[in-house]
Amino acid sequence: MSVVTFYGTNECETAQTTSMAGIATHLSIEQNYKILLINAKYNDTSLDECFWEQSKGIKPRNDLETGIGGLIKAISSNKTAPEIITNYTKTIFKERLEVLTDNNILKENYKKQMEYMPSIIKLANKYYDLVFVDVEGSLEEPYIQQILRETNLIVANISQRIKYIKGFLGQRANYDFLKNDNIMYLIGKYDKYSKYNAKNLQRAERIHDVYGIPYNTLFFEVCNEGNLADFIINYRKVRQNSVQAPIIESIHEIGERIIYKLKELQLQV
Repeated sequence: MSVVTFYGTNECETAQTTSMAGIATHLSIEQNYKILLINAKYNDTSLDECFWEQSKGIKPRNDLETGIGGLIKAISSNKTAPEIITNYTKTIFKERLEVLTDNNILKENYKKQMEYMPSIIKLANKYYDLVFVDVEGSLEEPYIQQILRETNLIVANISQRIKYIKGFLGQRANYDFLKNDNIMYLIGKYDKYSKYNAKNLQRAERIHDVYGIPYNTLFFEVCNEGNLADFIINYRKVRQNSVQAPIIESIHEIGERIIYKLKELQLQV
């Protein structure tokens, strides 16, 4: 049972959420893992949009009865059995893939989420095979640091711009939770023909675990329309000459690498 956090600085677009959702969906189908996806961003609908069509014009709620808010209320009442988490999730595949989120709340309620998120992650890690957390922000923020300290494997989502790559690499020495071997690098909307492709970065910047998910028009369309699960199901056995083959192959490779990396770190999956 392991926690994998997809982290980004939010300084530029990295397709972080769609990458996490695609990898998790593929793993839940191909390897039958029980996976929980946690949205730790403030009122961000990107994760929900991958799996469900979204309604528009909804005002922020101030209740704490559903989603992460409902779970916090249960934890506050000392109802902390790990299996209660499923009462507050949205199900994609029964007993295989679920989402825990609150994307329509007041700022004051998000501050409460920030306080409880480490406890939520710990609780989820006792029940699910894999817990994927989606979070972004400055490494100086205590909230970000707390989540990354609860993480077994960090997937650092980076732009294919050398400025941002060097910027993140330069910060690693400043934080103890980034100095270990528990980090992978992921480039969304990846261009293999760029001079900053994975092979060149491995050589020039001495980054060992760097991967890319290539830009794919249909993939991003389905992630905006709530049809990601169908996309992964329909194309998981795609032919090599298909236009969808590169993205499916990369999602498969990165999912396999995450599992290998966790086992390499001697963690149970």
